[in-house]
Amino acid sequence: MQPISHVVPFSHGLLWIRLAWRLYRRHPLMWISYTVSIILIGALLAQLPFGAVFFQLIVPAFNGGIMLAGRDARRWQPLTFLHLFSAFKEHGAQLVTIGGIYLVGMLIAFKLPEMLSHDPIIQIIYAGQPSQEAMQQLMHMHLSGPTAILLLASITLFTVMLMLFWFSPALVVLGRQTATAAMQQSFFACAKNFPAFLLYGLIMVVLLWLAIIPATLGLFIIIPTSFISYYTAYRDVFYPSHNTAHYRHSKAIPHR
Repeated sequence: MQPISHVVPFSHGLLWIRLAWRLYRRHPLMWISYTVSIILIGALLAQLPFGAVFFQLIVPAFNGGIMLAGRDARRWQPLTFLHLFSAFKEHGAQLVTIGGIYLVGMLIAFKLPEMLSHDPIIQIIYAGQPSQEAMQQLMHMHLSGPTAILLLASITLFTVMLMLFWFSPALVVLGRQTATAAMQQSFFACAKNFPAFLLYGLIMVVLLWLAIIPATLGLFIIIPTSFISYYTAYRDVFYPSHNTAHYRHSKAIPHR
């Protein structure tokens, strides 16, 4: 049966994080190993010609593996390191397609403004890692109308690409959707639940900031939990009848 998105309450932006934390606590070392492996693979590929591009293409496949691990963790089944790569074989082509569409969209969102405008504000913002001096100069610059429109267009496209991506790996590996159908469903599911996503985003920003304080050790909790929250949000939005009680108690949970 094709997954159907539902509107969930505003407060569920917090619920997704709470449920992700519960799943994290069942297998903390395994979730950390997934996170560290993805980061290391990305760092290693970045050293190769076009390696960063290749990494962006396969990120959805890693995300799909996380979705499968989340499903099995919710069923109280053991997790293995191979879960991280488990989506490549059966769903690799569809997930790489998602990665390609996402990559093109992000390149347009962040590179096109820099190519179209020579405004110093654009050059500083899209410089990658602007210096502290450049950021101080930015505070005293005047924002012109065309520059404001270009920035707004860039932010809008960035937001649209996030919405297209958010649920799409889960919809491919768990919902058996094609890449384009999954991205379309993901966009409308995110649009329906914008208030919950707003709360989720605000809470995650605060948690990430707090995680950095104790020698960044909190990132070993927050980053894996944020990955798992893709899955808990998917379950909540697409299968709202199987919410919190199942995470707490039941071991006999529907297959999705």
